Amino acid sequence: MADFFQNGVITTLQDLGRRPLEEMEDEIRRYTERQKLALLLPALYSEFEGPAMPGIIEQLKGADYVHRIILSLDRADEEQLRKAYEAMQELPSQVRFVWHDGPRIQKLYDELRAAEFQIPEGGKGRGVWLSMGYALADKQIETIALHDCDIVNYDRSLLAKLVYPIVHPGTDFEYCKGYYARVNAKLHGRVTRLFFTPLIRSLKHLRGSSRFLDYLDSFRYPLAGEFAFVRSLAKGIRIASDWGLEIATLGEVFENTTVHRVAQAEIAETYEHKHRELSRDDPSAGLVRMATEIAKSLFRALASSGEMLSVSFFHSLFLNYEMQSRQAIEQYNSLALFNGLKYSRHDEIEASEAFVQALKLAMEEFHADPVGEAPLVAWVRVRAAIPDFPKRLAEAVRLDHEDLERVVGLPAGVR
Repeated sequence: MADFFQNGVITTLQDLGRRPLEEMEDEIRRYTERQKLALLLPALYSEFEGPAMPGIIEQLKGADYVHRIILSLDRADEEQLRKAYEAMQELPSQVRFVWHDGPRIQKLYDELRAAEFQIPEGGKGRGVWLSMGYALADKQIETIALHDCDIVNYDRSLLAKLVYPIVHPGTDFEYCKGYYARVNAKLHGRVTRLFFTPLIRSLKHLRGSSRFLDYLDSFRYPLAGEFAFVRSLAKGIRIASDWGLEIATLGEVFENTTVHRVAQAEIAETYEHKHRELSRDDPSAGLVRMATEIAKSLFRALASSGEMLSVSFFHSLFLNYEMQSRQAIEQYNSLALFNGLKYSRHDEIEASEAFVQALKLAMEEFHADPVGEAPLVAWVRVRAAIPDFPKRLAEAVRLDHEDLERVVGLPAGVR
């Protein structure tokens, strides 16, 4: 049984375990009859070869209220694209692939670069951004939802709980973030538990409370990759291209709407996906690199709001973060004992020490380049610069789809 406590500045929607999924889905079907829902799935082809993506496809067979599933496929050749297409043919929703390695999409990327837009060579952020532009090209689509494709214990209730606060006419939310517990026989989610939340609380301790820090501190799982938002918000936000994607997106949401129109929903009791290595000895990889990118995104957001981030401030931040992180370790040790979970203080302290190194690296990189790599621009700007670009993006996806139909042997227009 979840709690119903409301703390922080955003609305928290806990799953109290009393509502049948079918009842919620019936409502969603009614609400999305005219204002359509798109589900964006950023995927690598390798995820089709493991247990996660086949399980997600099986569950999505019951989510017939989704108007269009947009599979943002990266690192896939033509044969792998065909196999992914075949795997998704049993879904009741219209399925479209944004094939980032395909010649049509690559040509569009080249056009954007020629127009002096900063487009990275790959990455989840780029895939999410372009696929979001494809969704926005369809004026029927009012709500866009996104979740990762490496969820091993996926259930379609996750999607229903994520989109319900956005599509229900009795609410006024523009953005909903999913949250859940990362736990099986042990506690996971180290970057959130031992890095991000202690870092936010260190900043509040040193700088005092602020609207932005209070907002970030309100999220129970700020690094979750699952969210849904309305069309009007989606077209005006920028997307980060690195591992700071989730935090940068929260920053964009903060700037483009009010906290009263932001919610977080409990979308799963537990959540199991692939676990990244700490990579303490290689700061260019693993959780250390993730923490570094997150910290830089946060520092840039604070600097853009007028905060002065001096070297002496960072020295105080490192010391306070260490204290906050050690306190968190003691709290989570007690939580693990209470629930009979495996817990290693040594491993947690080792992670905390690695995250201090990530903070130091983030400080160095921030001071060397305070602006950093520019985020991918909002789609309103792309439309302003190249008015017909979304239309041609939609055409490229359509032609790729028709090529797939011919190769696989399905009659044109089946989906």
